[in-house]
Amino acid sequence: MFKRATYQEGCLRRKKRTRGPDVWVYRYWTTNAAGKRVQLKKQIGNVNKLPTESAARKAVDALRITINSDTARGTPGRMSVQQLWDHYVMNEMPRLAPSTADCYSTYAKKWILPRWGNYAIGDVKTIQVERWLLDDVALADGSRTKIRTAMSTMYSHAVRWEFISHHPISSGVPVGSGGKRGPSAGVRVSSLRRKEPTVVTPEQFNLGLAKLDFRDRLLVFLFSTLATRRGEAGALQWQDCDLENAVVQIRHSFYWRRGGILKTTKSRTSAAPMPLHPILVQALREWKLHAPYSGPTHFVFASRRKKFPGTKPLDLAAVLKKKIQPVFEKLGVRGTCVTAI
Repeated sequence: MFKRATYQEGCLRRKKRTRGPDVWVYRYWTTNAAGKRVQLKKQIGNVNKLPTESAARKAVDALRITINSDTARGTPGRMSVQQLWDHYVMNEMPRLAPSTADCYSTYAKKWILPRWGNYAIGDVKTIQVERWLLDDVALADGSRTKIRTAMSTMYSHAVRWEFISHHPISSGVPVGSGGKRGPSAGVRVSSLRRKEPTVVTPEQFNLGLAKLDFRDRLLVFLFSTLATRRGEAGALQWQDCDLENAVVQIRHSFYWRRGGILKTTKSRTSAAPMPLHPILVQALREWKLHAPYSGPTHFVFASRRKKFPGTKPLDLAAVLKKKIQPVFEKLGVRGTCVTAI
């Protein structure tokens, strides 16, 4: 005889501690490997972070969905988009790269949740999302595409957990039905540039280099010859530069938010050794003589702050905005995307 699945609310209590602020503790029942029902408890947070019971209950919603996942599958599509996002943050966000997690969080909190947060996930339709992105989201096509990607990732999570049986963002057809999947079947948003990248003439490039300080001139030359990403240039350490053999090894990428994170490169191709032009080798040698820190593990473009003795790179976005762009703007070159020819 089948046992009817019931939705478990659990028990939330405020608990005093000998030291430190009170904490919120959530208790619930689960079945262990032996088939026996046991009670578990999980600390949700302290009262400094969650000052009211309503705040604590909101924080526990995602966990409640997880422990009731079998029941949630029985009523697919009725959880809200906000609840789906909270569940995604708890179960999938820790696996993402910090930069990806921050990107998704920004677009979700600023755009997705204010518009769709109160909708049941089963009520969100492909054409509704597409028209919203095209008509109401006043952003460049590239940013609209990122919003679409964030929503698609959320719904992929919902399908995986069987909270819903179809994916309105990616395909709009029931999963497993054999229907066509791909960009033509889901939300369609162009990711083409609205403006072509600014092209710098050789004369403008040389004039701009002549007006820059040596460090900034080296940065421009490094970007233009190696075509590195900003994070990869920031993470470059002196031990990565084999100046004797004129080779540089891109081993890491640096993420400036969250206090600074040194992470792996975006792809294996990015980590491949690259040859250095003789002029760049000479420039790096000269910079090493004048750089504030030149030890093997020090960053090539290290921050001069004493509390980061060679252990944190310069904020290259700030260098670009405050040092390099103003010089080229005076020469009639505007825009952040600069291509030397």
